[in-house]
Amino acid sequence: MKRPALLLGMALVLAGLLFAVASPTAAQAPGAHKLPNLPVKPTPRTADGHPDLSGMWIEGYNVDSFYFNDPFPYSPEAAKKVRQLYQDGDKDPLLHCQPYGYPRVLGGNHPVQITQSANQMIVLYERDTTFRVFPLDGRPHWENADPSWMGDSVGHWEGDTLVVDITSFNDLSWLGGEGTGTFHSDALHVIEKYTRSDSNNMDIAFTMDDPKVFTHPYQTTHHMHLVPDEHFYEDITCTNEKDLAHAVRRPDDVPKNNAGKLVLLEDVQKRQQQQTNSAR
Repeated sequence: MKRPALLLGMALVLAGLLFAVASPTAAQAPGAHKLPNLPVKPTPRTADGHPDLSGMWIEGYNVDSFYFNDPFPYSPEAAKKVRQLYQDGDKDPLLHCQPYGYPRVLGGNHPVQITQSANQMIVLYERDTTFRVFPLDGRPHWENADPSWMGDSVGHWEGDTLVVDITSFNDLSWLGGEGTGTFHSDALHVIEKYTRSDSNNMDIAFTMDDPKVFTHPYQTTHHMHLVPDEHFYEDITCTNEKDLAHAVRRPDDVPKNNAGKLVLLEDVQKRQQQQTNSAR
Protein backbone atom coordinates (compact mmCIF):
# COMPACT_ATOMS: atom_id res chain seq x y z
CA MET A 1 0.00 0.00 0.00
CA LYS A 2 2.81 2.43 0.83
CA ARG A 3 5.17 3.88 -1.79
CA PRO A 4 8.89 4.41 -1.29
CA ALA A 5 9.53 8.16 -1.42
CA LEU A 6 8.14 11.12 0.50
CA LEU A 7 6.31 13.77 -1.56
CA LEU A 8 5.43 17.31 -0.67
CA GLY A 9 6.20 18.72 -4.08
CA MET A 10 4.75 21.63 -5.96
CA ALA A 11 1.42 21.73 -4.17
CA LEU A 12 3.02 22.11 -0.75
CA VAL A 13 5.03 24.99 -2.10
CA LEU A 14 1.73 26.58 -3.04
CA ALA A 15 0.44 25.99 0.46
CA GLY A 16 3.54 27.59 1.93
CA LEU A 17 2.87 30.75 -0.01
CA LEU A 18 -0.28 31.21 2.06
CA PHE A 19 1.06 30.18 5.43
CA ALA A 20 3.30 27.51 6.87
CA VAL A 21 1.79 24.11 7.57
CA ALA A 22 1.73 24.06 11.33
CA SER A 23 1.93 20.47 12.50
CA PRO A 24 4.74 18.16 11.29
CA THR A 25 3.67 14.57 10.80
CA ALA A 26 5.42 11.48 12.03
CA ALA A 27 5.80 8.19 10.22
CA GLN A 28 3.27 5.53 11.07
CA ALA A 29 4.65 2.33 12.55
CA PRO A 30 4.83 -0.58 10.07
CA GLY A 31 1.59 -2.54 10.05
CA ALA A 32 -0.28 0.04 12.14
CA HIS A 33 -2.83 0.72 9.42
CA LYS A 34 -5.82 1.63 11.56
CA LEU A 35 -7.58 4.84 12.45
CA PRO A 36 -6.19 6.60 15.53
CA ASN A 37 -8.18 6.71 18.76
CA LEU A 38 -8.28 10.46 19.28
CA PRO A 39 -10.25 12.40 21.90
CA VAL A 40 -13.39 13.91 20.41
CA LYS A 41 -13.55 17.69 20.66
CA PRO A 42 -15.88 20.32 19.19
CA THR A 43 -15.35 21.33 15.58
CA PRO A 44 -12.46 23.82 15.41
CA ARG A 45 -13.21 27.18 13.84
CA THR A 46 -11.25 29.84 12.04
CA ALA A 47 -11.07 33.48 13.11
CA ASP A 48 -14.04 34.33 10.87
CA GLY A 49 -16.22 31.70 12.58
CA HIS A 50 -16.31 29.06 9.83
CA PRO A 51 -15.44 25.43 10.57
CA ASP A 52 -11.73 24.83 10.04
CA LEU A 53 -11.37 21.91 7.64
CA SER A 54 -7.57 21.93 7.81
CA GLY A 55 -5.78 18.68 8.61
CA MET A 56 -4.71 15.31 7.23
CA TRP A 57 -7.74 13.15 6.39
CA ILE A 58 -8.33 9.61 5.18
CA GLU A 59 -11.42 7.59 4.38
CA GLY A 60 -10.01 4.35 5.72
CA TYR A 61 -7.33 1.69 5.32
CA ASN A 62 -9.46 -1.05 3.74
CA VAL A 63 -9.73 0.19 0.18
CA ASP A 64 -12.26 -2.46 -0.86
CA SER A 65 -14.83 -1.02 1.54
CA PHE A 66 -14.93 2.42 -0.07
CA TYR A 67 -14.34 4.17 -3.40
CA PHE A 68 -17.71 4.90 -5.05
CA ASN A 69 -19.33 1.56 -4.33
CA ASP A 70 -22.87 2.60 -5.31
CA PRO A 71 -23.91 1.81 -8.92
CA PHE A 72 -23.92 4.62 -11.48
CA PRO A 73 -27.16 5.66 -13.25
CA TYR A 74 -25.97 5.46 -16.85
CA SER A 75 -28.48 5.72 -19.66
CA PRO A 76 -28.99 2.50 -21.65
CA GLU A 77 -26.84 3.81 -24.51
CA ALA A 78 -24.03 4.97 -22.21
CA ALA A 79 -24.20 1.66 -20.31
CA LYS A 80 -23.33 -0.15 -23.53
CA LYS A 81 -20.09 1.84 -23.70
CA VAL A 82 -19.33 1.07 -20.03
CA ARG A 83 -19.80 -2.63 -20.73
CA GLN A 84 -17.49 -2.48 -23.74
CA LEU A 85 -14.76 -0.60 -21.86
CA TYR A 86 -15.00 -3.04 -18.96
CA GLN A 87 -14.90 -6.12 -21.18
CA ASP A 88 -11.97 -4.85 -23.25
CA GLY A 89 -9.89 -4.88 -20.05
CA ASP A 90 -7.18 -2.50 -21.32
CA LYS A 91 -8.90 0.88 -21.61
CA ASP A 92 -8.51 2.24 -18.07
CA PRO A 93 -6.73 5.62 -18.37
CA LEU A 94 -4.41 4.60 -15.53
CA LEU A 95 -3.00 1.79 -17.67
CA HIS A 96 -2.01 4.43 -20.21
CA CYS A 97 -0.17 6.68 -17.75
CA GLN A 98 -2.98 9.25 -17.56
CA PRO A 99 -4.07 10.99 -14.33
CA TYR A 100 -6.86 9.81 -12.04
CA GLY A 101 -8.77 13.06 -12.43
CA TYR A 102 -11.47 14.24 -10.07
CA PRO A 103 -13.34 12.88 -8.20
CA ARG A 104 -11.67 9.50 -8.80
CA VAL A 105 -8.51 10.69 -7.06
CA LEU A 106 -10.33 10.96 -3.70
CA GLY A 107 -11.10 8.17 -1.27
CA GLY A 108 -9.93 4.80 -0.03
CA ASN A 109 -6.60 4.40 1.72
CA HIS A 110 -4.87 7.50 0.34
CA PRO A 111 -4.81 10.54 2.66
CA VAL A 112 -5.52 14.13 1.68
CA GLN A 113 -4.11 17.26 3.32
CA ILE A 114 -6.36 20.34 3.55
CA THR A 115 -4.98 23.82 4.22
CA GLN A 116 -7.71 26.42 4.65
CA SER A 117 -7.35 30.20 4.77
CA ALA A 118 -10.00 32.91 4.86
CA ASN A 119 -10.54 33.04 1.10
CA GLN A 120 -8.86 29.95 -0.32
CA MET A 121 -8.53 26.21 0.19
CA ILE A 122 -5.64 23.98 -0.87
CA VAL A 123 -6.17 20.22 -1.06
CA LEU A 124 -3.16 17.96 -1.55
CA TYR A 125 -3.78 14.35 -2.62
CA GLU A 126 -1.39 11.49 -2.00
CA ARG A 127 -2.96 9.53 -4.83
CA ASP A 128 -1.44 10.74 -8.09
CA THR A 129 0.57 13.38 -6.15
CA THR A 130 -1.84 16.07 -7.29
CA PHE A 131 -3.63 19.08 -5.82
CA ARG A 132 -6.48 21.56 -6.07
CA VAL A 133 -6.45 25.26 -5.16
CA PHE A 134 -9.76 27.15 -5.22
CA PRO A 135 -11.42 30.29 -3.81
CA LEU A 136 -13.97 30.30 -0.98
CA ASP A 137 -15.43 33.78 -1.53
CA GLY A 138 -18.38 32.79 -3.72
CA ARG A 139 -16.97 34.08 -7.01
CA PRO A 140 -18.23 32.53 -10.28
CA HIS A 141 -16.31 30.03 -12.35
CA TRP A 142 -13.38 31.26 -14.39
CA GLU A 143 -14.74 32.06 -17.86
CA ASN A 144 -11.51 30.99 -19.59
CA ALA A 145 -11.08 27.69 -17.79
CA ASP A 146 -9.83 24.97 -20.12
CA PRO A 147 -11.29 21.46 -19.81
CA SER A 148 -9.10 19.60 -17.34
CA TRP A 149 -8.69 16.41 -15.33
CA MET A 150 -9.55 18.13 -12.01
CA GLY A 151 -12.08 20.67 -13.27
CA ASP A 152 -12.54 24.29 -12.21
CA SER A 153 -13.62 24.65 -8.55
CA VAL A 154 -15.24 27.55 -6.71
CA GLY A 155 -16.52 27.46 -3.12
CA HIS A 156 -18.86 29.28 -0.78
CA TRP A 157 -20.24 28.73 2.70
CA GLU A 158 -23.82 27.73 3.49
CA GLY A 159 -23.92 27.91 7.27
CA ASP A 160 -21.30 25.45 8.55
CA THR A 161 -21.10 23.57 5.24
CA LEU A 162 -18.57 24.43 2.55
CA VAL A 163 -20.15 23.99 -0.90
CA VAL A 164 -17.76 23.56 -3.84
CA ASP A 165 -19.01 23.66 -7.43
CA ILE A 166 -16.81 21.96 -10.06
CA THR A 167 -17.18 22.28 -13.85
CA SER A 168 -14.95 22.39 -16.96
CA PHE A 169 -13.90 18.74 -16.91
CA ASN A 170 -12.39 16.97 -19.87
CA ASP A 171 -13.86 13.59 -20.87
CA LEU A 172 -10.69 11.54 -20.42
CA SER A 173 -10.91 10.26 -16.83
CA TRP A 174 -13.14 7.62 -15.28
CA LEU A 175 -15.27 7.85 -12.15
CA GLY A 176 -15.01 4.50 -10.40
CA GLY A 177 -12.39 1.94 -9.50
CA GLU A 178 -9.78 0.24 -11.65
CA GLY A 179 -11.04 -1.32 -14.87
CA THR A 180 -14.72 -0.52 -14.30
CA GLY A 181 -15.30 1.40 -17.54
CA THR A 182 -17.10 4.20 -15.71
CA PHE A 183 -16.40 7.00 -18.16
CA HIS A 184 -17.96 10.47 -18.09
CA SER A 185 -18.48 13.24 -20.62
CA ASP A 186 -17.28 16.84 -20.68
CA ALA A 187 -20.66 17.82 -19.25
CA LEU A 188 -19.80 16.35 -15.82
CA HIS A 189 -20.83 18.70 -13.00
CA VAL A 190 -19.81 17.92 -9.42
CA ILE A 191 -21.05 19.58 -6.23
CA GLU A 192 -19.14 18.82 -3.04
CA LYS A 193 -20.36 19.59 0.48
CA TYR A 194 -17.79 19.51 3.29
CA THR A 195 -19.23 19.17 6.79
CA ARG A 196 -16.93 18.72 9.80
CA SER A 197 -19.08 17.31 12.59
CA ASP A 198 -16.37 17.34 15.28
CA SER A 199 -12.60 17.43 15.65
CA ASN A 200 -12.08 13.98 14.15
CA ASN A 201 -14.77 13.46 11.50
CA MET A 202 -15.72 15.15 8.25
CA ASP A 203 -18.16 14.18 5.51
CA ILE A 204 -17.64 15.08 1.87
CA ALA A 205 -21.01 14.62 0.16
CA PHE A 206 -21.01 14.43 -3.62
CA THR A 207 -23.65 15.10 -6.22
CA MET A 208 -22.40 14.20 -9.69
CA ASP A 209 -24.51 14.98 -12.72
CA ASP A 210 -23.66 14.25 -16.32
CA PRO A 211 -26.69 14.88 -18.55
CA LYS A 212 -24.95 13.34 -21.55
CA VAL A 213 -24.60 9.89 -19.95
CA PHE A 214 -26.60 9.77 -16.66
CA THR A 215 -30.36 9.41 -16.30
CA HIS A 216 -30.27 11.32 -13.00
CA PRO A 217 -27.65 12.72 -10.58
CA TYR A 218 -25.46 10.31 -8.62
CA GLN A 219 -25.00 10.95 -4.90
CA THR A 220 -22.53 9.49 -2.43
CA THR A 221 -20.63 10.52 0.70
CA HIS A 222 -17.04 10.00 1.75
CA HIS A 223 -16.71 9.74 5.54
CA MET A 224 -13.28 11.16 6.31
CA HIS A 225 -11.28 10.69 9.52
CA LEU A 226 -8.54 12.88 10.97
CA VAL A 227 -5.11 11.19 10.89
CA PRO A 228 -2.65 13.81 12.18
CA ASP A 229 0.31 11.39 12.25
CA GLU A 230 -0.20 10.11 8.72
CA HIS A 231 2.14 11.23 5.95
CA PHE A 232 2.36 11.26 2.17
CA TYR A 233 4.26 8.89 -0.07
CA GLU A 234 4.97 9.59 -3.71
CA ASP A 235 2.33 8.01 -5.93
CA ILE A 236 3.14 8.30 -9.62
CA THR A 237 0.60 6.64 -11.88
CA CYS A 238 3.11 4.99 -14.21
CA THR A 239 5.96 4.15 -11.87
CA ASN A 240 7.07 0.66 -12.91
CA GLU A 241 3.77 0.14 -14.78
CA LYS A 242 3.47 -3.47 -15.96
CA ASP A 243 -0.28 -4.13 -15.89
CA LEU A 244 -1.11 -3.09 -19.46
CA ALA A 245 1.00 -5.87 -20.97
CA HIS A 246 -1.01 -8.40 -18.97
CA ALA A 247 -4.47 -6.91 -19.53
CA VAL A 248 -6.87 -9.46 -21.03
CA ARG A 249 -10.38 -9.27 -22.41
CA ARG A 250 -12.95 -10.19 -19.78
CA PRO A 251 -15.34 -13.09 -20.46
CA ASP A 252 -18.44 -11.09 -19.48
CA ASP A 253 -19.80 -7.57 -19.91
CA VAL A 254 -21.19 -7.09 -16.40
CA PRO A 255 -18.93 -4.42 -14.85
CA LYS A 256 -17.87 -4.90 -11.23
CA ASN A 257 -15.47 -3.01 -8.99
CA ASN A 258 -12.59 -4.48 -6.97
CA ALA A 259 -15.01 -5.39 -4.17
CA GLY A 260 -17.15 -7.39 -6.60
CA LYS A 261 -20.04 -4.92 -6.53
CA LEU A 262 -22.03 -4.15 -9.65
CA VAL A 263 -21.15 -0.82 -11.28
CA LEU A 264 -24.26 -0.22 -13.41
CA LEU A 265 -27.56 0.68 -11.78
CA GLU A 266 -29.43 -1.18 -14.50
CA ASP A 267 -27.61 -4.41 -13.54
CA VAL A 268 -28.53 -3.92 -9.87
CA GLN A 269 -32.16 -3.37 -10.84
CA LYS A 270 -32.10 -6.43 -13.10
CA ARG A 271 -30.70 -8.59 -10.29
CA GLN A 272 -33.33 -7.27 -7.87
CA GLN A 273 -36.07 -8.12 -10.37
CA GLN A 274 -34.69 -11.64 -10.82
CA GLN A 275 -34.64 -12.12 -7.05
CA THR A 276 -38.22 -10.89 -6.80
CA ASN A 277 -39.36 -13.25 -9.56
CA SER A 278 -37.59 -16.25 -8.02
CA ALA A 279 -39.20 -15.53 -4.64
CA ARG A 280 -42.71 -15.78 -6.06
